[in-house]
Amino acid sequence: MPPTQSSIEILSGFGTFTRVITRGKRYEKQPIKAFVLSSLSKRTSLHVGYTVTKKIRTAAHRNRLKRLMREAFLAKKTDFIRQLSSGTLIEIVFMYNGNTELTPTMVRFSSVTQALSAICSMIFAD
Repeated sequence: MPPTQSSIEILSGFGTFTRVITRGKRYEKQPIKAFVLSSLSKRTSLHVGYTVTKKIRTAAHRNRLKRLMREAFLAKKTDFIRQLSSGTLIEIVFMYNGNTELTPTMVRFSSVTQALSAICSMIFAD
């Protein structure tokens, strides 16, 4: 399928996040968990959201971790688009739930990218 036929959108809203987390299938590779909910749709699209546990105290640190997850996902975006089947809506919530003893500045982009790559391969292996 050509990449132009599918879209990637931002997942937003407390209710939407809650629905995906409670009903979705869970994949985990430390320090990230992913919850994936798939359904049939008229349009092929992928909705992605990011969240960080409140155990990371400051908003600046939580925002940095979300940014790292977004950047890591964007690096893998083409793999997701290639794997989408026609007429499917996939909603994904990536949750950083890692070691809170590490300061967020100690978390490296490479570790987040490795975790997201592993999660991507788990999602499409099913």
